[in-house]
Amino acid sequence: MSLHPTPDCGVPHETAAVARAAFPHGHAYLRLRDALGPIYTDIPFAGLFARVGQPAACPWRLALITLLQFSENLSDRCAADAVRARIDWKYLLGLDLTDPGFDASVLSEFRSRLVAGEAEALLFDTLLTLCRERGLLAKRGRQRTDATHVLGAVRSLNRLGCAIETLRAALNALAVVAPDWLRAHTDPNWIERYGRSIDDFHIPQGETARRACAEAIGDDGHRLLAAVDAKAAPGWLRNVPAMVVLRRVWLQNFHVTEPPTGGSEGDGRIRWRTEAEGIPAALVMVASPYDPDVHYAKKRATTWIGYKVHLTETCDDAQPPLIVHVATTPAPIVDRAVLDPLHAALATKDLLPARHLVDAAYIDADGLVAAARDHDVVLTGPVSKDNQWQARTEGAFTIEAFHLDWDRKIATCPAGHDSRSWHPNYNLGRTVIRIRFAAQHCRACSLKPRCTPLAAPSTDPALA
Repeated sequence: MSLHPTPDCGVPHETAAVARAAFPHGHAYLRLRDALGPIYTDIPFAGLFARVGQPAACPWRLALITLLQFSENLSDRCAADAVRARIDWKYLLGLDLTDPGFDASVLSEFRSRLVAGEAEALLFDTLLTLCRERGLLAKRGRQRTDATHVLGAVRSLNRLGCAIETLRAALNALAVVAPDWLRAHTDPNWIERYGRSIDDFHIPQGETARRACAEAIGDDGHRLLAAVDAKAAPGWLRNVPAMVVLRRVWLQNFHVTEPPTGGSEGDGRIRWRTEAEGIPAALVMVASPYDPDVHYAKKRATTWIGYKVHLTETCDDAQPPLIVHVATTPAPIVDRAVLDPLHAALATKDLLPARHLVDAAYIDADGLVAAARDHDVVLTGPVSKDNQWQARTEGAFTIEAFHLDWDRKIATCPAGHDSRSWHPNYNLGRTVIRIRFAAQHCRACSLKPRCTPLAAPSTDPALA
């Protein structure tokens, strides 16, 4: 496909007349066209197309249609039908009433070109630049950021279900890329066992039976990996994506016990990992063989497998709210870890706010200091709730009961004793101050039950 730039010649007279008659009180798309014009031109998309070949559909119109399609949650077919049938779309796109439109597959092909050319941000950045030129973005105004969960387009599986489906996906992939090799190295029982979906896979009830089932599956996967790793096997089989995922899932969910005395290295038994034996953190745990980047996460009462998206929008009283930044992260990444790269990205675009409003999940001491020091941004939001046992126990000492001398790095407890040591500790990107008091002071202190959890009164009636 080649690009022959199509200039915007304005809205055709007949299209404008019909649109004005159909919407005498105005319409959002009509106002958008009147205020911002066509928004895009073909020139920025030139690098996505060849110099010769069949002429491509007008990219600036396809870019606009992509935005409309997303805003209205339309399928490609419905969006193509809207181009042909809806007068508000024809007005925004500058099309004649008789324009026949295009086949729905053109939209998918256009999105593929955007992704392949790493030009996804072109649509967003171009619109932001135009809004800035029209005076719709206040310099150093107010912005707010919040996050929401994004569900992965995969089925939610438990650990055993994920292992079964991963082995099944690996066998299916090998059946496509190396059918003769798989036929020579497969167990005849695997066809019956893994030839059906997880819905039809019989998982026995009871912990003992389920563990035995899991370890039988683990042995099958281990044998397949051993066959692929053998010297006689084609080296490229190890790099088949489904095999790479299988290796990750097996390392995360199974381990090999030590071989018996006198046995060879391969005589160890495949065992299903328990949580006590080292289950990886959610950020690295594979949740689906079909999208290894989706991960399990929980935020308050919401649990999901997928991603998290952080949206930043302007909130100045005299300006319309506009989204100025979008950041997508793995689901388990905590919100506060996004702030520093978010501010850096806004600084690159010269879109930093003077005041940034966030919720408690984004607020910590390091973030407050870094925002002001590095970007001259006032970070504003509620402080996280204190969930320590002292805050829930009447009469117990919370951190407010201690006097902190930051210059001398000394803390004074409610009994009047100074701390013995003060050391910063960096945990998951946060600075935590570890403060210790002398043991001889704490042992004899009558306030100790109100201070430390080891001396806290038990809440279990059986232990009272």
